[in-house]
This record gives sequence, C-alpha cells and structure tokens, in this order.
Amino acid sequence: MKKMKILSFMIGMLLTANTYGQHVLVNEVDINKEDIQFCELRVTAKLLSPTKVKVYVDFGQKWSMKRQNIMTEDKKVIAFNSSVAALNFMSKNGWDYVEQTVTTSSDGETTYKYLMRRSD
Repeated sequence: MKKMKILSFMIGMLLTANTYGQHVLVNEVDINKEDIQFCELRVTAKLLSPTKVKVYVDFGQKWSMKRQNIMTEDKKVIAFNSSVAALNFMSKNGWDYVEQTVTTSSDGETTYKYLMRRSD
C-alpha cells in the first residue's frame, strides 16, 4: 500500500512538472502566445488560509467577471504557497521580474504587484 502511495505521488509530481513547464494559462488564454511584453501579478493572502496566496494576472485583457488566475490545462486554478512560488513559476515559463509595488486597502488587505517582462 505504501509503495502505491509513493508511486501515485511520483506520477502526480511528473504530471505537475510537465504542466508547469509548458504554458501560462490565464482563463484559457496562453499568455506566452499573446503579442505582449509585460504582465502584472497581483498577489494577496487567501482568506482563512495563511499558507496560500491568491494570484491574479493582468496582461492587458478586457475586464471580465471571470477570475484572472493562472490555471492548468484542465481549468483548475494553480495554488501557490507564496509570492516567491508564483515568481518562480513565471520565471520557469519565460518571464523576468522587473519591479514590485505594495498597496494596502482601507480594510487592511495588502496586495503585492509584480511587473513581469517576457524574457528575450
């Protein structure tokens, strides 16, 4: 039974690594295929989950009621443990960090904004 759990875990890791290395999908749009040079990651803490963050992507798209999350090809939102995890994901997929700004809303929510540039 233990061997099956280990095997399942290893297969899951391989599939996850393969998904991460191919695309940056934001609501079914692969931004690596778009004619853009910059995007912005907006990162906030998840409510009731201090070990995860919410990551939204602005690549100049029209405003939409849909979430602007990074997703897998099967339309599942990728959960990041921290801002650094999201930055590493973007770096592995052809994006370079440019700068960061921080804003705090009147209700105390802090948002970290990371400007990213497509790698040459």
